[in-house]
Amino acid sequence: MAAPANLVDPAFTTHATSYHRFMLGLKWVSITLGSLIAGLTLWFATPAGFGGGLVVGVVIFAVGVWAMNHGLAHSSEQDNPGAGA
Repeated sequence: MAAPANLVDPAFTTHATSYHRFMLGLKWVSITLGSLIAGLTLWFATPAGFGGGLVVGVVIFAVGVWAMNHGLAHSSEQDNPGAGA
């Protein structure tokens, strides 16, 4: 059998911290791209025009910011107290 992982190893803590930061960055990129794609699609592909696209893009981004500040920034590695950081 393999030996159990040493959960206080600094490499595990570093990995968990890096993974958490990467996932947070990926969530912000997804929110930004989603709002840009929706806004540009409405601007160029519908009669809504620039104003409609801008409003929808800002609303989607605002909802994403609200979600990140109210729980979406949570990650599963914070549920494992033995994993470090």
